[in-house]
Amino acid sequence: MATIQLPVRWYSGYGPDNPDGNRFGDLDLPLETTAFMIVDSDCGAGNSCVEEGIAPALKAARAVGMHVFFIHNDFSLCDEPGSIKREIHGTRWGSEDAADRPAPERKPLQPNYSPSIQPLAHEPDFPKREWSGFHETHTDYHLRCHGIKTLIAVGFSQRSCLYFTCAGAVEHNYRVVMLRDCTQSAEYPDTVDDSHHAAELRARGGLHLHVGGVRPSLFRADEGPLTTHP
Repeated sequence: MATIQLPVRWYSGYGPDNPDGNRFGDLDLPLETTAFMIVDSDCGAGNSCVEEGIAPALKAARAVGMHVFFIHNDFSLCDEPGSIKREIHGTRWGSEDAADRPAPERKPLQPNYSPSIQPLAHEPDFPKREWSGFHETHTDYHLRCHGIKTLIAVGFSQRSCLYFTCAGAVEHNYRVVMLRDCTQSAEYPDTVDDSHHAAELRARGGLHLHVGGVRPSLFRADEGPLTTHP
């Protein structure tokens, strides 16, 4: 069975041998049970995070035959005048009629992906109506049908939909790997890695990863995952 080997850093609590709470190690993932998940990245062409981070990582995943799927927002069947989310977003963006305007036209949203990450014909794109891509969607059903156990996650936003989708995946018993260089949300000071290990990964052209709290690791944009074993 082909596997992907990732050098990783994870938070494991403070101790005498890890005063900053972090540990390092290698993670071996079976390729056939690992999938690449793109969340809410249908923002068109030109986004630097999409073009410089997500697109090369997706190319690497496809190159090694990894299972790929997409998730996008579609509120066409749930954008009602009484929606609390509509009220919240209206307050945030200053739309005074957000709580009262009529429901939109009832037809599925057509996502606007950059050509660099356009889904291929065999790659599913699941619509969601909440922050989590696992809330009342077919995502979990699809992944279980294909025997997927680990998700490599990219997209938007680390503070919102990507975060809740990753949390929802863990709640459904998936291991989650989040590529830190493939989302635009700012990190908290205690997660910014200035260690020698991270500097080495950056010098080697890698993308930093979280693995259910693990950070960082390496996923090469030029030649696929760091190491694959037949």
